[in-house]
Amino acid sequence: MFKTALASPLVISKNNLSDLGAHVLVWILYFFYENGMLMIIAPAEVSLMSTLILFLLNAFVFYVNTYIILPNTLGKNRRWQLGWQTLLLAVAYIGLNYGITRSLAFYKVHSIYSTDPLKVFVLLRLFRFIYFISLSYAYYLAVNTIKTERRLRKLDEIRIEETKKKAHLEKEILNTELNYLRYQIHPHFLFNTLSFIYTQVREHSQEAGKSVMLLSDIMRYALDNHDEEGKVKIENEIRHILNLIEIHQLRFNNELFVDVNICDNIEYKYRRIAPLLLITFVENAFKYGDLQDPEHPLKIHICMNDGHFKFFIQNKKKHTQSLIDSRGIGLSNIKKRLSLTYNSDQYQLDIEDVSILYTVTLNLNL
Repeated sequence: MFKTALASPLVISKNNLSDLGAHVLVWILYFFYENGMLMIIAPAEVSLMSTLILFLLNAFVFYVNTYIILPNTLGKNRRWQLGWQTLLLAVAYIGLNYGITRSLAFYKVHSIYSTDPLKVFVLLRLFRFIYFISLSYAYYLAVNTIKTERRLRKLDEIRIEETKKKAHLEKEILNTELNYLRYQIHPHFLFNTLSFIYTQVREHSQEAGKSVMLLSDIMRYALDNHDEEGKVKIENEIRHILNLIEIHQLRFNNELFVDVNICDNIEYKYRRIAPLLLITFVENAFKYGDLQDPEHPLKIHICMNDGHFKFFIQNKKKHTQSLIDSRGIGLSNIKKRLSLTYNSDQYQLDIEDVSILYTVTLNLNL
């Protein structure tokens, strides 16, 4: 935290200021803790100038070791570098102490420190160095332990949230499957019956026969067309949309104005998507849209590029009171499915409801 404040002086947050203030306060208290008794007992022996300069040198050793040496050696398991860098810092510390002490004596600044005898001076400074280096190690390890615990706690929270989300999704899938089973009354019998009706009807009306087969394909896709993860190929979802469009065109004698633009991409064949995710938007467009205005056709644009899937649909609205309520239920279900199936950074759903046009844009990162 303090490192961030030093490294980015132009961007200082409240947290950085708070940390900086805490460090300054601790050093001030520590300074008076070490020198307070001497200042009370023998104030004449105390020289704040010399004491403060050498004390700042101690702080310098503390921060160099904490924020430069330890993160780049101990934090990266480089023990041999830690050894020689610590030795180099010790030599620099004793050398600076010696130079400062001699300078203070040269300029006749009162100081309780002396370089004579040299052996005693070096030993005392070495013990002082070891003391502040030990404080640095204790601080570094404590801060990193707290950060690690916070990181692990955050990961646990994410893991628990993902577990809850997965359990919720599994429950939703189970409920969906149960609902399918509840409303499936011998599906094979149903499809066989539709095939029989198709063979009987096509001799009298090709369009009626085609409608039966399209209905059969739509129902088959809705009932059973997903993999173990509950997803389908995008090309199958697109084919389902095209079948729905075609069956509506047959219903209205091809008098609906529909503009479908699907970018050509091989990714449609192997990229997968949650099934029936897009069909609600298309169904709502046919149910609540005015698709007989050539100036405002139903527009459906689908594009895929390097894992990024974009679905766009726009239609002219009918002025009916039930539009908002009905679409609201469908949209709430889609938003729920999106949140259960994809992470929040994997999708973006934009809905624009203006005076005459209703537009939906869905972006998915697959």
